[in-house]
Amino acid sequence: MPSTTSFGDGDAVMSRWPGSTLWFKSKILRVSEDGYKVQFEDGTEEEIPLTDVKSESYFTRSRSRSRSRSPGRRRSRSPARKSSPARTQQSRKPRSPGRKPAAVKKEVVETPVSRTQEKRTESKLISRVIGSLVFGSPSKRARKTQTVTKTEHHSYTTRAQTRSGKQQLELPVKMKAGKVAKTTHYEFGGPIGTFLMIFGLPLVVYFLYFTCLPSGCKLVYNPPFSLDWRDYYDQEAYLFYVGWFLFQAILALLPFGKVVQGQPLRSGQRLSYRTNGLFALIVTCATFGGMIYYKCPVTLIVDKILPLMTASALFSLLLSTLLYIKARCGPNSALATGGNSGNFFYDFFMGHELNPRLGSLDLKFFCELRPGLFLWALINMACLTKVWTEFPDNPPWNLILVCVFQFLYVFDALLYESAILTTMDIIQDGFGFMLVFGDLTWVPFTYTLQARFLADHPPAFPDYCLIPVALLFSLGYFIFRMSNSEKNAYRQNPYGKNVAGLQTIPTDTGKRLLVSGWWGFVRKPNYLGDLLMALSWSLCTGFVSIVPYFYPIYFFVLLVHRERRDDASCRQKYGGAWTKYCATVKYRIIPYIY
Repeated sequence: MPSTTSFGDGDAVMSRWPGSTLWFKSKILRVSEDGYKVQFEDGTEEEIPLTDVKSESYFTRSRSRSRSRSPGRRRSRSPARKSSPARTQQSRKPRSPGRKPAAVKKEVVETPVSRTQEKRTESKLISRVIGSLVFGSPSKRARKTQTVTKTEHHSYTTRAQTRSGKQQLELPVKMKAGKVAKTTHYEFGGPIGTFLMIFGLPLVVYFLYFTCLPSGCKLVYNPPFSLDWRDYYDQEAYLFYVGWFLFQAILALLPFGKVVQGQPLRSGQRLSYRTNGLFALIVTCATFGGMIYYKCPVTLIVDKILPLMTASALFSLLLSTLLYIKARCGPNSALATGGNSGNFFYDFFMGHELNPRLGSLDLKFFCELRPGLFLWALINMACLTKVWTEFPDNPPWNLILVCVFQFLYVFDALLYESAILTTMDIIQDGFGFMLVFGDLTWVPFTYTLQARFLADHPPAFPDYCLIPVALLFSLGYFIFRMSNSEKNAYRQNPYGKNVAGLQTIPTDTGKRLLVSGWWGFVRKPNYLGDLLMALSWSLCTGFVSIVPYFYPIYFFVLLVHRERRDDASCRQKYGGAWTKYCATVKYRIIPYIY
C-alpha cells in the first residue's frame, strides 16, 4: 500500500512509534500537511509523519508472493550436500517434557524482526513474545526499553518466574522522542484564567496574612493592607531566603541516600533522582536545635514573616521566568505536553518544560519536597519556640499538637520520597509558575496559618478536647498511609503476598485497575485520609475564627479538581475499563457522599 494513502479524523490505523521499528494500533485525531496527530491505545498522543501511518490491512494481507515463499524462487539444497546423521537425529529428538526454554541469542537491527526458523520450537516462543510486544501498548513497550546495542541476549523463563517478578521479557530497540504536539486542551480557564491566577495567587497569600494579624484574626473583605514598601523589604529576610534555598540545594546534592529511577519519559529514558530527603531533614533540624542551644534569635523567622514571604514570592517569579527562558532555548522533546500552547501566560503558568535540570539537580523534584516543605516545619518550630520561651510554665498543647501533626506529615513525605515520582506533578505537569509558587511560597506561608494563629490567639477550651482531634488525625493518617502503601506494593509486585488477593480490572494498556482493598472503598482513599488530617489541624484552633480553616477548605477544592483531572485522563487512557471501574467503585473521595 503506498504511503501516500490519506486518512481522515477518527480512522483506525497502524502508526510507527517515533524512533523505533514497531507499529501499534492508533486513531487519527487531526490531519495536517506534514503528517497526522494520532492517539495510541494507551492514550499517548504523537505527531507522526505521513510515511509512518498505514492502514490496518497493510499488516494483515497475504504474503504469498514474498521472495522467501514464491514457488518460482524456491531454494533447494544441493544433492551433493548431505545432512550429518547426528544432526538429523538431534533435530528429530523430542524435547524432554520438563525441559525449560534455553537462552536465545538474537541479532537486533533497525529492520523488522527476522523470521529465520533455525529451531522450530524456539521460533514459536519468540514469535509469541515479540507479538505481545509489537501489538501491545506502545508506552508499556517504551517503559521496558533501557539500552541499545547491536547484539542482545534475551532469556525466556517459565511463566511462574515471570509472574513472580523475577524476570521481565525485553526487546530493546532504539527510541527517540517525537515532536511534542501543541497543547489544545486548556485547564484553569485557559490563557485568561492562568493570567488572573498569576496575580491572584500571591494576593490570596497576602490577604490571609493581613486578615490574621496578632491584633486580630477575622475574615473581612478589606483587611488592613500596608502601603509602606519598607514593611515588605528586610535585607536579613531576603538574604536568609536565598541562603536557605542554596543550603537545601547543597544538601540535595550530597552523596547520601539512594539513587532511584523515575518513570519513563516519552523517549523511553529514565531520569535518576537522589532521595536523601530524610538526611536533609535531620541536618536541618539539628542546625535549628543548635541555634536554639546557642541562643540564636530563631524567632526572627516569625517576626519578619511578611518580608520573608515577599522574598519567597519574588524568588518564585524570578525562577519561573528563568525556567521559561530555558525551555524556549531547549529542545522541543523536553517540553511538557500540557504547557506547549504557544500562549506566553498559559505556558508560563503551567510550565513549558517537563523536567528542567541544573546538572544532576532536578529542580521540580527538589522544589516539591525541600525548600517549601522544610520551611513550613521551620516556621512551625519557630512559633512553638517563641510561645514556649514567653510562657515556659504553660505548655501550649494545641500548638504542640499542630506542630507534631504537621511534622509527621512532612516526615512521611520524605520517608516515602520516591513515591512522588509517580504523581501527576512529576510525570505530567510542566514546572512553571503554578508549581514553583505553590512549592516555594504557597505551602510555607498558608500551611503555617494554624501555628501562627495559635501563637497569637491561644484558644480557651480544655486540653482534653484535643483527644478526639488526635484520634481524627490518627484515623486520617492510617487511611492515607495504608492506601498509599497498598498501591505502591501492587505496583512493585502485583503477585506479592500482601496484594495477591486483590481484585482488578484489566485494561488495553496492560495495566490493571484495583477494585478491592482500600482502592475498592473509594477511588481516592489517600485523598480521604489527607482531608481528615487537614481538618484535625484546624480543629486544634477551636471555633473562634474561620480563617484557620482556610487550609481544609482550599485542600478539598484542590483535591476535587485534581481528582476530576485524573478521572478525565484515565477515561481517555483506559476507555471502557475505566467506565467499568467507576461503576464498581462508585464514590470518588468521601464514601456515600462524593
